[in-house]
Amino acid sequence: MALVINQPQSPDDFALMAHTRAKLEAILDGTMQFPNNGVASILLYGLYGTGKTTMAKLLPGWIETAKTTEFLANAAVGKIVDSTDPQYSLHPCAQGQNGTVMISSIQNTCSYMSWNSSNLHYVILDEVDLLTTAACASLKAIMNRNDVVFILTTNHLEKIDPGVINRSVVLDLNAAPTPEWVAKIKGIYADSGISPPPDQAIAGIINAGNGSARTILTDLVITEAKKTIRKN
Repeated sequence: MALVINQPQSPDDFALMAHTRAKLEAILDGTMQFPNNGVASILLYGLYGTGKTTMAKLLPGWIETAKTTEFLANAAVGKIVDSTDPQYSLHPCAQGQNGTVMISSIQNTCSYMSWNSSNLHYVILDEVDLLTTAACASLKAIMNRNDVVFILTTNHLEKIDPGVINRSVVLDLNAAPTPEWVAKIKGIYADSGISPPPDQAIAGIINAGNGSARTILTDLVITEAKKTIRKN
């Protein structure tokens, strides 16, 4: 029987550090008014493969669902899944697409009324550290609005303009504690109907992954596939 690893759908599908989970849940459950008081961005940072872009694409749906439905009246915030399919724009900040023209286009789009029930625009900037200096200055100028949620990702927090960081809720997606990962992986085995390896063996795979969810889960699939081959 093969190990089945599904794409994350809710916050609980991610292995997160406690302080990261607390800040994320505060945004979603309304503990923190967001966007508000000049903070209109969520900045996800971490090593390659930690799930930043995956979470970035899920955040508009989580926020919209939390703000416009009764989902959280009946479920824990960590279980929230998108039930609204909101509109959002995704901008990979690759060379040639990382200048002021892109920021001007975003500003123009956000000047119109949002089609989302919350009246919020959602803008994802992937690898935001690649923005030009001029584009970063233009971005800061439009980050004070309360009708636009910016979702930013980076592998290099040290390269992000302090003004952008100051306007953001910063979420660290680097390696969660090993017990958090062990519990997550045992859940994957349970969902797949397979008995998990000993905790020590799982911890070895986690530690070898150096915080990359992509590496950890890939190594897990390979390990289980080899076990199946040996049995046959």
